[in-house]
Formats: sequence, C-alpha cells, structure tokens
Amino acid sequence: MAEKNWECRIGIHKWVLQHEPETGDGYYECARCGKVRSPDGYIPPVFDG
Repeated sequence: MAEKNWECRIGIHKWVLQHEPETGDGYYECARCGKVRSPDGYIPPVFDG
C-alpha cells in the first residue's frame, strides 16, 4: 500500500471539487491521497502547493 503524504496524515488535505459523471453532483476529493468528502456546505481551505 502506498504511503500517505505527510500533510494528509496530519489532516491537511488538498481538496479539489469533483463531479459525478452521471448525476453531476459535486463532492470534494483530496488530490494527494484520494480521500473523499461530501459537500456539506463547508468550503474547505485550498492550499496551492
């Protein structure tokens, strides 16, 4: 199994807005580790790195 990025291990994810192809619903996915977060109204901070 691939090792997680150190930032992801401490909870600093790089959230990117993605869309479901069939439904068009949006969700957030970490660009580094692939963790998925549902859109609950909270806008996560975006870290350019």
